[in-house]
Amino acid sequence: MVHITQKTAPTGPPKVSTNAMIELGDELKSHLASAMTDRLAVVAAYVDRNGDPHMGFYGSVHAFGDDQLALWARNPDSELVATIPTHPKIELAYTDMVNGRIYRFGGRARLVTDPAERDRVYEGIHEIEQGHDPDRTGFAVVIDLDRVGGRDSGGRFQMTRD
Repeated sequence: MVHITQKTAPTGPPKVSTNAMIELGDELKSHLASAMTDRLAVVAAYVDRNGDPHMGFYGSVHAFGDDQLALWARNPDSELVATIPTHPKIELAYTDMVNGRIYRFGGRARLVTDPAERDRVYEGIHEIEQGHDPDRTGFAVVIDLDRVGGRDSGGRFQMTRD
């Protein structure tokens, strides 16, 4: 037998804090940095070269400043690497349902060509991910964020780039 309990909808709109700029806080940055250790996936969604939707799991996603994320695409022949020059828009999702944290990120990805910036991206990824590409044959990707939203210990939030 299944029992369904219906909750009454709250009155009024949900309380959401909004910012007119993007500034990733320390809590969010910390959760991204520990996602691999915490056994949580960060999923990236984008449109591939054929215009089809595509998703990939990335253990290397981390904050790369207050309004950027970075990731390491280990396979230089990956669909993501091939797609970015013509379809740079990307969405990422981090979900930790046990602790009530959900983050959504949207922005524009770019392949890093500057050697110093590439090294900074690689050095920022989790050591497990570094172990999968010790020769650094992959591509560094930086995502300039246009919007970030979600829920964490501070409640719901949404940020957009001016």
